[in-house]
Amino acid sequence: MRHFWFYILAAFCVLPSAVYSQGLSMPIPDHAKEWRRINTGQDSTIDIGVSTLVLEPNGILKAKFRIELSKAEDAPEVPGSKYKTQLLTIQFDSKNKTYRTFETTLLDSSDKIIYASEPNPSARWKPLIRSSSTYFTAATDLPPLGLWKVTSATDGQAADPSASVTMKLDRFQVGRNTCSLPSYESATMTREELAKLTGLSPNGIQTSPEKVNVLKIKCDSGNLTSETHILMLRSVDRAILLSGGSLFALER
Repeated sequence: MRHFWFYILAAFCVLPSAVYSQGLSMPIPDHAKEWRRINTGQDSTIDIGVSTLVLEPNGILKAKFRIELSKAEDAPEVPGSKYKTQLLTIQFDSKNKTYRTFETTLLDSSDKIIYASEPNPSARWKPLIRSSSTYFTAATDLPPLGLWKVTSATDGQAADPSASVTMKLDRFQVGRNTCSLPSYESATMTREELAKLTGLSPNGIQTSPEKVNVLKIKCDSGNLTSETHILMLRSVDRAILLSGGSLFALER
């Protein structure tokens, strides 16, 4: 059974490597689900990038949004040019209920980039209002956040049809074990580092490439205290969780 889970872990570790300085953007090769519609208006549509959620320390998160206009408009940043699509990376502070625009890219009617800003970590925070709250709600519904069903586990929890894992900004729950103050931290780990953190044998974890992006979840309350949990995504609806010395295969 232990060797069986080594192979599962190896399969889930075969993910593209994408490194971010402060957060984790899950690399999910699922182009059919690249965008999700969150609003359709008379003059524009708004989509959110399904695999763009970045979780950062202290309740900060960001995601990418696509606003497509029905008619091209003048681009203030590039006099004489018009844009039809706007790509916005919006950063949210879930604790203070604020947001700010982190990056902006403008595309013309041929999807050619006519303007791209630099990341702006010093942009002014604004309070979440009705329209911006729609963006925030959509971002908090992206993987890895949400409800996951346990399809198999080394400790037998999958035998329970109600077995699940819940990941929210204010709650992390594995089965009946819950913590109300989870801390999410991104990390790029080698096979040896992953083995040391999980207690598994380095020879049983065959990762490719050399490093893999993981999400470390730390609980400081409830009955999941003083334990680091490791989550790796395989796609937008499949993941593996290492928690409490057990391995859980998850599906949404």
